[in-house]
This record gives sequence, structure tokens and C-alpha cells, in this order.
Amino acid sequence: MSKQAATLSSLLERPAFAWLDSLAEPVQAGAARLLHANRATRRIKDVLNGVPLRHRTHPAVVIWPLGAWTTALLFDALSGLSSGRRRDACRAGAETSIAFGIVGALPAASTGVADWVDLYDHQRRVGMAHAVLNSVALACYAASYALRMGSPGRRVAACALSGVGFGAVLASGALGGDMVYTLGVNVPHTVYPKPPNEFREVLASDELVEGTPVVVEVERVPVLLLRHNGTVFAVQEWCPHAGGPLSRGSFDGDVVECPWHQSRFCLSDGKPVQGPATVPLRTFDAREGNGVISVRPSYEAMSWPPPPAPPRSHPEHVRQDAGE
Repeated sequence: MSKQAATLSSLLERPAFAWLDSLAEPVQAGAARLLHANRATRRIKDVLNGVPLRHRTHPAVVIWPLGAWTTALLFDALSGLSSGRRRDACRAGAETSIAFGIVGALPAASTGVADWVDLYDHQRRVGMAHAVLNSVALACYAASYALRMGSPGRRVAACALSGVGFGAVLASGALGGDMVYTLGVNVPHTVYPKPPNEFREVLASDELVEGTPVVVEVERVPVLLLRHNGTVFAVQEWCPHAGGPLSRGSFDGDVVECPWHQSRFCLSDGKPVQGPATVPLRTFDAREGNGVISVRPSYEAMSWPPPPAPPRSHPEHVRQDAGE
């Protein structure tokens, strides 16, 4: 029997961490109500997600507090090795760096919540643990800064709190990396395998009625077709955010809304016009002639990896010759 090897995030599947779900449910519900309250808050959420940039904002913003607190750790270490004015300068640098990191924690947390609010199940639990560790780190740094502003005799305790905070940041960062690289949080669900580069006939022209979506398959790749004002649009059939089936969503002219998390995309170029998705849809060139619609990937698709072998229809006994 094969047993799955543990990962950092899989450790949180244990019953001892069920309290994270009890905490996550009300927090997520409250955040969702706030971020989805009206069109204005939805636009704010889009900015926090990074929709206008077509790139997640959170990974870029977290550099702010992480860099500041790492610098503070360095200044604390140097102050212990220095004396006189040099020591005073290092202490002042540590205090300034800690304060700068505390200020940067707000945008980092805001962008993180905007991404986390659309997660569910184990991904949500790991994200909650990530947030709890970040909160512990922020509390430690805030307390450390308060002690540094008081009596000089409290500096040892202040430095110790900074060390605990930095440890919490490291643990939180490890979980955040596991969310992306192991659990696939916010990793684009792109079309795979790669469809053929040449045009392939997929549908008779009279089968694509104006305003009615149709899903075709091009060598195991589902493609969504829609005719709008006489123009045929062709894009990947699933949402790159979490894999939602776009064909089951709602259509408004040349814009489709995902039925799962309400991401919206322009079908003419795949551009996201509403999050949480930030990555454009893969698009296809479509041509119509002789009563047939044909599609092929747009230029960007040329760089995709080759498709895997077709699925096996029966068991395959693999022989390994001696000496090979």
C-alpha cells in the first residue's frame, strides 16, 4: 500500500487544527460581505487582487514588511557588536525599520485577505494558519517597538520579541509558499494539454447560434465558442482562477462571468475585467468558411509544453531488462 508523504500544509489536516476552520468561517463570511457589498468595494477588491495589473498584488506587497523586519534583525545584531555612536545608530535603524514594517503590514494583510476570501476547504484552513502566524508576528513587533520607545533597560526584551516575531514571519512564509507550490492557490488553471498549432475544424457554422455558447474539444482541450454580433469568439472553457466552467456562467455581450467566483472576462482578448481572476483566458483564432468553424491557439499558445500521451485503455506491463 502506498501512503502519501506529508508536506508542511498537510500537517494542518490533523483534528487538532480543526479550530482554524471555526475561526476561518466567520472571518471569511465577514470579509466577503465587506468586499462584495457593492460595486465600489468590488472594485477595491479587484485592485487588491491585482486585476488591473493582471498579476497578483500580494506577493509584491509582502516584500515591504518582510524586508523592513529583516533589516531590523540585522540592525539589532550589529548593535550588540557595537558601542557608542555606532550602537545608537544601529538601535535607531532597528526602531525605524520595525515601524516601517508595521506600516507595511496593512497593505500586505489587505491584499492577502482579498485573495484568501475566495478559498475553501483545506486551502482556506492553511490560509487561516498563515494569517494567524502573521498576526502573531505583527503583535510581537508592535510590542517590541513600544518597549524600545520606553526604558532603555527593556531593550533585551524588545529584541527577544522581535526575534519571536521574525520566527513567526518565517513560519508564515513557509506556509504561504506551500499554499502556492503544493496546494496551487492562485496558480492559473490554463488550457492543458497544448492544442495543435494549425487550424482544426470543430463545428458546423449553423450549430453556433448567436448568443448561445457551445463547448467543443480540440484534441482533449475544451474550447468555449460564442457568436456575438456575427463575430465568433473562442477561449479556454474554464476559469484560470479556480477552474470554474465558463460555459455555465452568464454572458453579457462579449463578456462572460464565471459561475463560481464571479470573475469576468472579455472574450475578444481574454482580459479579466473583474476578479478574483487576474490571469487572462487563453484565446483561439477562429475562422469560418464553407459552413465550418475552425480554431487554433493564439500566438502565445505556441510556447506551451507538449501534450502528454493519451490515457491508457488497459494496464501496461513495463519490462525492465537487466543492466539497463
